Amino acid sequence: MFSQLYPGCQESSPCYLPTVQALHSFLSFSATQRKRAVLRSDAGFGSDANLNQVLADDWQVLSKNKGGRRPAAFAARVPADGWHDLGVRRQWAALPQPLTYCRPMTAYVLRWWTDPQPAKHAIILCSIAAWSPAEVMPHYDDRALCEVEIQADKAGLHLEQRRKHALAAQEALILLTDVAHNLLAWTRHWMFPGGSLAGYGPLRLIEDVLCQPGHLIFEGDQLREVQLNQQHPHAAATAAGLRRLFDHFGAL
Repeated sequence: MFSQLYPGCQESSPCYLPTVQALHSFLSFSATQRKRAVLRSDAGFGSDANLNQVLADDWQVLSKNKGGRRPAAFAARVPADGWHDLGVRRQWAALPQPLTYCRPMTAYVLRWWTDPQPAKHAIILCSIAAWSPAEVMPHYDDRALCEVEIQADKAGLHLEQRRKHALAAQEALILLTDVAHNLLAWTRHWMFPGGSLAGYGPLRLIEDVLCQPGHLIFEGDQLREVQLNQQHPHAAATAAGLRRLFDHFGAL
């Protein structure tokens, strides 16, 4: 899979179906596999048209419905005793009126408070009837790990800074950042499975570890030696990680 660049400012919704189609093409899911795969998405992707299309294609869905006035309007119709606590300053309730899609969906109203703002509302939709609300909400909340990774990429790889004016050059830059993302994600497991650098994300790996001064010594096209500045605070841990890397993959 690779990222795709869209011209101008885009909302999330128009990008959803092309992304799902690219995912399907890349993974070559069978109909049985699609029925076992859950597409988890935030409200920006959760328009009724998007959800109906992926439901018609036999994907499973766990999504917030697209915002607007609908969530608050439904929340106002929930009786006071219809709300159930969901952690601190969060509550859920059964949707007081069903929403109609091409396949059955369970729906819940979610509300939460963030000081000093008034209550916010969302509608959570799920196509897996066997899941109870106690299962739906944690499964949806797991998306937070994906968002943390995206934010780390934005900061570490400067994804929001388009340094090229030509569209083709911007697309090439996006593909390079995809490669960089994968290398950074794998680096932690290959080089730093434990120790002081194991918890470093993309930003700290780029700015604190991989930018340290050193020399690469080649013989022909073979990398023979990596020299690091011993005064750098992460030099010893990086050297140990490089040894693990070369022991696993062999000398380059």
